[in-house]
Amino acid sequence: MAPPDALIVGAGPAGLSAAIALRAAGADVIVLEQHPSPPPRVCGAFINPEGAAHLETLGVMPRLSDAAAPVTDATLTWAGGGRGRVPIARSARAGLAVPRPVLERAMAEHLAAVGGRIRWNARVTGAERRGCIWAVEVMSGTVPDRLVAPWLVVADGRFSSLSGRRVSKTRAGWFGWNASFTGVDQPPGALSLHFGRHGYVGLLTFLDGTTNVCGLTRRDAAATASWEAVLAEAIDELPALSSLLRPATRVDAFRGVGPLPFSRRMWTADGPLLGGDAAAVGDPYMGEGISRALGTGPALTAALGRGGLEGSPLAMSDRYNAVWRHRYHPRLRFGTVARWMLGHPRLSPSALTQVVSHPFLLRLVLSLTHATRS
Repeated sequence: MAPPDALIVGAGPAGLSAAIALRAAGADVIVLEQHPSPPPRVCGAFINPEGAAHLETLGVMPRLSDAAAPVTDATLTWAGGGRGRVPIARSARAGLAVPRPVLERAMAEHLAAVGGRIRWNARVTGAERRGCIWAVEVMSGTVPDRLVAPWLVVADGRFSSLSGRRVSKTRAGWFGWNASFTGVDQPPGALSLHFGRHGYVGLLTFLDGTTNVCGLTRRDAAATASWEAVLAEAIDELPALSSLLRPATRVDAFRGVGPLPFSRRMWTADGPLLGGDAAAVGDPYMGEGISRALGTGPALTAALGRGGLEGSPLAMSDRYNAVWRHRYHPRLRFGTVARWMLGHPRLSPSALTQVVSHPFLLRLVLSLTHATRS
């Protein structure tokens, strides 16, 4: 069998987006995923309008039509009784509430339909560039294998083993967590964000009435409280959150990850194209993280341009990195400022009040977090 044109590490939204876009450009692609099936994810599951535009560009949207609830606005509450409503829809395109397993299954099915391949249970142990060809070492269970291809896309997550990015190991910082609940007092398609002393809690309700309850919480090295205790503390602090969750029942286990290695800029590896959190870890609220991952394929398409796959992979890498930086660097910088504000609970309530009360500031924030370019 002839070697593929592209190897993609990671079958999450970033890797699948890249695979679909490269397949549309005529590439023979293989996605390598270390898990035997899509694993549980710590995520908010909200897709903002920009992410929805990417799904349309990739051709995935028809597979989600019966599973996605439209999200047209978000309710924000914060300590001290503050409350505001933020419009989500942009250019008549709403956001989407889609369970993460449904999204990844739809993307994997679409990739298969257009002729792409996924090798599950294929853990990449190393990659080396030899001239213009990448040699990738793979373990399928206990069986070693080697694959070669001129294109390599690394999309194996925030703690990527192949990006070359050094992540300092600490016990303190920002942690993400989530769990599923039923009986939350908000309708399908409702999104609410509740800001407290130690971060925020987000509630997103799906078509079947299940609600993903997620959070971003700052913890120091001595913190030992469970995620259930973290949520309970937020409920005690925030009456609006308490009202929504009072009748609810948790239906699966809490999952958590962190400290999150947030980035101020894109990490550029020597050769491979980086996608999603392997390129940079940005703030997850308001769907920015998943949108950035889904934008990997459209960014590749923009970088390919009229030359398609005929150009040099090294030149393509430079063009892709330039597209990525243009689209996302301003947002990473904005996220750094917003996260600093979130970490100062004496300042964040007044900042939120100013943003939701002044249309110009609100439009500015939404222009960064909910752009619709593909």
